[in-house]
Order: sequence, then structure tokens, then C-alpha cells
Amino acid sequence: MDVTPAEIRKLVDRPATDACVTSLYLDTDGSRYPKAADYLARLDALVRDARHTAERLDVKRRGGVHADLEAIDDWVRGEFDRGDTRGLAVFSAQGEVFEQVRVAMSVRNILRIADRPYVVPLQALLGRSHHVVLVIIERDRARILRYHLGRAWEYLSTNSAVHGQHEKGGWSQARFQRNIDHSVLLHKKDTAEILLRLHADERVDALVLAGPHEEAVDFSKLLHPYLREVQHGDPLSLPLHAAAGDLRDRLRDIEQELVSTRRRELLERLAAAQGQAERAAFGIRHVVEAVNAKRIGVLFVVEGAGVPGWRSASGALALHEEEAAAYGTPVEQVDDVVDEVIEEAVRADAQVELFRDGARLHGHPVAALLRF
Repeated sequence: MDVTPAEIRKLVDRPATDACVTSLYLDTDGSRYPKAADYLARLDALVRDARHTAERLDVKRRGGVHADLEAIDDWVRGEFDRGDTRGLAVFSAQGEVFEQVRVAMSVRNILRIADRPYVVPLQALLGRSHHVVLVIIERDRARILRYHLGRAWEYLSTNSAVHGQHEKGGWSQARFQRNIDHSVLLHKKDTAEILLRLHADERVDALVLAGPHEEAVDFSKLLHPYLREVQHGDPLSLPLHAAAGDLRDRLRDIEQELVSTRRRELLERLAAAQGQAERAAFGIRHVVEAVNAKRIGVLFVVEGAGVPGWRSASGALALHEEEAAAYGTPVEQVDDVVDEVIEEAVRADAQVELFRDGARLHGHPVAALLRF
């Protein structure tokens, strides 16, 4: 599956059954684990710990988890070909692998047993990634590359039939100048149309222009307003045949700029709303209340933050059993109410931002900007 909000929501909304879902996240980064045996050793440790965890379950669910662990282990060892994959996710239920994700970004080694797929690491990946498109434009040629989730790939290259120059110099003939200019214009318009269709099919977060400065500036004037809105910075001076690895590194740097800028702006909004209960919530209790009221617009979470909690018959979350009962009985205990909050935010199409430490959230494990 692709790592998109819609696909993550599908996983979250997967109907729960009596069987557990086993979710594996495995770091397969070749720079960290050069040999397959290196990351397989981490897999062995995760599976061993999960078998101990499964012993606390009833006989039927325990058997299902053991079958899941065997299915996941067999799939990773038998069907997984690492290639450029740096992060792997595998989901299994009732002894069958039903979904897997491969990305060119590292993930933390996690194996989680729960009623539904564990999607928090996928949400973290989504928060660290952007869809960046680079177009290197020349008068008669264009090269379009896409970058997402650590991978850069050639999307399209075009070579238009635009007249060149005589061997003796000068344009083909003066009377053909307008035809030449028209051919160049058509080439650029066609390229702009290709980009617009791409943007319509899968939203582009940043469009980067490159090539001879004059050509790139003229090309930018032909872009649809939707594309001009996402154009990133000034045109870059890059040759059409630049190496793919160099372009990937440049796009990775641009993505990091986008992530840093977005988070800085969101954190500034959160800081400005502090002390205004109608605009922001800080701390688990207040964020849980906002989730129950379906008011989460942007959710901020420190990775690893979590406390046990309860869910009522109506679906409302609470930190204590009696609080959950007030929303409706019977109630059920949940292992981590913060994970439940994240899942509810995903279902509500809220933006989720995960951080490695709590300093940016004023010491709170969770916070939120509110809707309405």
C-alpha cells in the first residue's frame, strides 16, 4: 500500500474481529544493517518478545498471534527483497499477511499486538514526507522527477521537435523565427499541462523549477495558478542530465525545509493559542475531551507518549473507568489512550504531527489546535 491519508484511514477503519492484528515495523536501512542477517536478528528479537506478550491472551487469540508471527517471519525471510527499502511494515491477522508497506525512509523497530492495525509509525512517516516534483526545462526538452517518502524517480522526459541552428550560426531562417518561437511555446505549454494533470491526480506539495534561468522564468509564467501556489523558491541552475542521486539529495533537502517550515508555523499557532480553551488543548485530559467532541484540527503528539485508558460503549475515550461509564456502558480498557486519540484524529481527517521530544509542546505529551 501507499502511505497516504486515505490508505492509513482504510487500515484504521478495518473492521475489528475476535482475532488480534499483529503489526511489524522493521528498520532495513542498508547503511545501518549492511547484511540481511543484521535486520533479521532484530526481527528475531521482536518476535521473541511478542511471543511472551501473547502468553497473556486467551487461548484462541494467543494461537492467532503465534500464527501471525510465523506468517510475518516467513514473509520477511521468503518474499521480501530489500532493494532500496529502508523501512518495512507488515500487518497480519489470523495467520495471514494482509498488507505491507515499503518505504525508502527508516522506521523504528516495533511489533505491536492489538485489535486493529497499529498506524502511528505510518502517520509519523506521513508527517516527515512531501510530494516534491522537479522539472528541468529547456527550449526543446524537459525532464520531470518526483520525490516522495525518500524515493526519487523519473516521471517523464520529453524531447520536442524544435528547429535548431545552422552550422554557420543564426536561426534556420529569419522567416521561420515565429514558427520556432511557436514550437518552443507549445513545448512549454505541453509540459505545464502534464504537471497540472499530475497535480490533479496526486497533489504536489512543492514544484521546483530548474534549467537555464530565462527558460525557467518564462516557463513559470505558463503554469496554472494551482501550480504557481506550490512553486518552491527561485529556479535552480541544474543541467538536464544531472545525476539522479544528486537530484535526490537536493530534493531531500527541499523536503526537510518544507517539514521545518510547516512545523514552525503550526507551533507558532499553538503557542499563540495557549491559554485559550476554545482554540487549543494541552495535556492528555483536555485533548481527550476535544477528541470526544470531534474538535481536533491539528494533533501534536510526542512519540512514545502513552497512558492506559478506557473506551465507553458510545466510543468516547476517558482516562478512568468511571469517566468512561458516564458516556455509556459497558466500557473496555485500552492499552494506550494516546494511540486511540491518534486513530480518532485520523478518522476525522485531522492533521497529525509527531515529535521526538516534548520540549516543543511546553512539556505536554499531547496538544491540539481545535476546530470551530
